[in-house]
Amino acid sequence: MQRMKADSDHTGPSLVVAGADKILLILLFLSGLAHLSWISMSHAAFNPKLIGDLVFVPGFLLSTVLLWRRSKRSRNRETKGWQWFALGTLSWAVGQICFTVLNNFTASPPYPSPADFGFFGLIVCFGVGVVCFSDVGNGQRVDLRFPLDATMICLTVGALYWKLVLGIDARPHSFHPWLAMAYPLGDLVVLLMATLTALWNPRSTFSRGFPTLALGLSLLLIADAIYQTQAGTLNYSNGSFLNVLWTFAAIALGCWSALSHTNPASHPAQEESRWAELAEATLTLLPSLGFATSLWLLLSTRGSPSAHWATLLSLTLIVLGIARHLLSLYQELGLRRQLRSQASIDTLTGVLNRRQLPERLATVVQASQQQGMPSAVLFIDLDRFKRINDAFGHRTGDEMLIEAAHRIGRCIRGHDSMARMGGDEFVVLLSQLRDAQEAGLVAERIIHAISRPVLINDQSFALTASVGIAVYPDDGEQGEALLHHADLAMYAAKQRSRNGYQFYRDTLNIDVQPQLKIEAQLAGALDRGEFQLYYQPLVDLRTGIIRSLECLLRWNSPVLGSVSPSIFIPLAEAQGLILDLGTWVLTQAAEQISVWRAADQPDLYMSVNISPLQFEQPVFVGLVAGVLNEFQLPGDALLLELTEGSLIHDLEASNVKLAQLRDLGVRIALDDFGTGYSSLAYLRQLQVDVLKIDRSFISSMATEGPAFVSMILHLAQHMNLMTVAEGVETEEQRDLLRSLNCDVGQGYLFSRPQPAEVIKTLLAAPSPAIQLPERFSGKALKA
Repeated sequence: MQRMKADSDHTGPSLVVAGADKILLILLFLSGLAHLSWISMSHAAFNPKLIGDLVFVPGFLLSTVLLWRRSKRSRNRETKGWQWFALGTLSWAVGQICFTVLNNFTASPPYPSPADFGFFGLIVCFGVGVVCFSDVGNGQRVDLRFPLDATMICLTVGALYWKLVLGIDARPHSFHPWLAMAYPLGDLVVLLMATLTALWNPRSTFSRGFPTLALGLSLLLIADAIYQTQAGTLNYSNGSFLNVLWTFAAIALGCWSALSHTNPASHPAQEESRWAELAEATLTLLPSLGFATSLWLLLSTRGSPSAHWATLLSLTLIVLGIARHLLSLYQELGLRRQLRSQASIDTLTGVLNRRQLPERLATVVQASQQQGMPSAVLFIDLDRFKRINDAFGHRTGDEMLIEAAHRIGRCIRGHDSMARMGGDEFVVLLSQLRDAQEAGLVAERIIHAISRPVLINDQSFALTASVGIAVYPDDGEQGEALLHHADLAMYAAKQRSRNGYQFYRDTLNIDVQPQLKIEAQLAGALDRGEFQLYYQPLVDLRTGIIRSLECLLRWNSPVLGSVSPSIFIPLAEAQGLILDLGTWVLTQAAEQISVWRAADQPDLYMSVNISPLQFEQPVFVGLVAGVLNEFQLPGDALLLELTEGSLIHDLEASNVKLAQLRDLGVRIALDDFGTGYSSLAYLRQLQVDVLKIDRSFISSMATEGPAFVSMILHLAQHMNLMTVAEGVETEEQRDLLRSLNCDVGQGYLFSRPQPAEVIKTLLAAPSPAIQLPERFSGKALKA
């Protein structure tokens, strides 16, 4: 079924109706035009009474089809609401057909008659439909103010209609007075119910296009009220302009089905907000309307025969208004209490938030001063929480934070306090301690409690925590100083080994602050263009030809100077910056290799180190494919280096990604082999092409012999893997590796990592079997 959709080329409300709905709307408007034209014309022929009775029917039938089709695009109770509205318009059309038959082909009087069951069926069906819609959205039925509002609106407007339209003291209709009142009062009740539902839930599907619905219901009310008056005095004629009001009401109902968008995004937010504000203001002023009506009724009916009824109605409205005010006041007080609670409580974990922490910390310090007993601040950080949160989603991360808060809470006493600083950081305030060592015992309990496996969705997770401790008064006499020192101690614990605790000491300012300065500079280093790629050749040990180049990331900070990758890369992983850095490295490396391959080096390829976090991303394979496509490179232009740990975390998923990368033509190198698991079983399962032997094994050959390196090389040759020896620094190492049939060497013997300009000169050497110039040799560089 084709749906209505908002025109994306316009910012205002624009409705585009497709297919059958568009045809139905056109026919609906044509039926209204035909009815108006027939009344305006001189209609002496074709039995004008018959045509005048039937001319209503097409509009209501078309409106029925539109409303029913709208129900098919809805869900839950909304579907029933639309269906009841469709049954209401159909009921009216059936009633009009019955009226036509009685009025034109029988002697039975059409008023009252069985046709009234059809006419009044519209009111009943519309009422049920509104009730269905009223349960959609905010669940207003739970709020006692809703039935109070409904009763007040019906009594207030009913009193106004009774007094102003029917007249309390006026002579009743001479022709079926109860029937004369039933239709307009029924229309009035439905209109009031619909209005109240829209006011209580202004952002619901029902409320979108509500003015059109209100227009249709108002036209029905006006038409029924005038008709009942005319029919009661025998002045009704089916050729009057009154009849057009019913057709126009059907048109409005059909248009409402088109204007009430299913997708809230198609409803302009600004218009929706204005309607919500108007609805709130109307509901706020509603009791005042009841009070004003009560006062007017008492004054206008004083001394009249119906004064006692007016008094009873007025008192009822006053009682309802007072009850409404009291309920609003009660809910407002509850909301204020909730807001005050939310201002001091972390909504996720239920502990204090960081806004409330300074006040509680000041209270603990003041109590320690008065009692002469030490107190302590424990700053707790969950280790590697961000990796779990990124890998398994925020919902899993939230559940782990809730569980961590519960475990910490069970480790402290009733008069101690706990707060969440934000993210995965918690603070515990310990008061009335015997000595500082008691704070260490609490920290041990917390670390042990958090380290127990957490089971979420049938999956077990392991967490650890780093805790920093600052003790009053030794580590500070002000709350802010204690919190800062506990934070520094936590950072030192995390640097040292994680899953432990550290007491604050004065030297931590010297030890930790430089690291914090590095973190602060690292945050914007990529945007400031402070990173650069260096390249180190990988040389064929048999021929001396440069087979490939490994790109290595360097950071030269204007503030810190040159920072070692062994320092900033772990920090980038901890801060979540490694993904952006990895993307930048991959893109720059691909661009550079495309330049060198175009400059008479068509077989040259680039080795790029991939972070485990980057490899775990679902979009990683797509990123590699996009980079290759951007620079028009074949897959074999890249060699991606991965460590064992990043692959065996989820071996099955890793092999799927490796297979996808190899389908692109990209080769895979297992980096630092020998330092990780070095399992033959893993090596057989992993889809890799190159084995890189860690430099520690190359350097130990001189003292321990080449047996271990020989074993690795023999294993790789048996599995048909290319071998690369890292850290080759001497000619003796090169000759020994060559005798062991190692394929490629990498190290200072051949060249240190160099910027692209220097590598360009090296690649331009005249002989393909390179006799490295002295400036690139390890001997010259060391000198």
